[in-house]
Amino acid sequence: MIPGNLAKRYARALLELADSPAKRDRFDQDISSLGEAFDSLDEMGTPLGRVLEAGRFPLEARKGIAKSVCQRVNCDPMVSRFVEYVVEQGRSSGLLQMARHYRDLADEAAGRLRATITSAQALPPEAAQKIKTALEKSTGKTIMLDTEVDPEIIGGVVTQVGSFCLDRSVKHQLESLRANLKASAAS
Repeated sequence: MIPGNLAKRYARALLELADSPAKRDRFDQDISSLGEAFDSLDEMGTPLGRVLEAGRFPLEARKGIAKSVCQRVNCDPMVSRFVEYVVEQGRSSGLLQMARHYRDLADEAAGRLRATITSAQALPPEAAQKIKTALEKSTGKTIMLDTEVDPEIIGGVVTQVGSFCLDRSVKHQLESLRANLKASAAS
């Protein structure tokens, strides 16, 4: 792991290398796939990024392994060079963090926001589309919507947009009611 602000600086540097929106989105896919690959565990239970960072192997061997992973993912040559630089700098264990920051920065540059709607049962597509349209209208941005199912919320929906969370689940309402009843009983 590397400090979050350092991971963000690396992500910003990669974003600046993308010369078009299509390239920026391609870099996002590539760096996300590579981040997951570098976070995967080897047979000893150690993430690949940490193995490449440890220095147990010569730098050229570590760069060769990174290059091989980049080829397997079929990533853009610019992303390959970026990853090679990350390995040279001993920051390969932070590639997944860099990928997450990159996605946020790329979304911001493209005017997108990621949102997640959690419901007790799968939402019909038209209901999810209505929520997406309302979110786009209220934020003025393109919404990248994910839906999740969590039966524990009983009913209603929980909407997460960026760092903002609107919890209109039955579970949350029951917990609030319980807290209010306890507070009024204690008075």
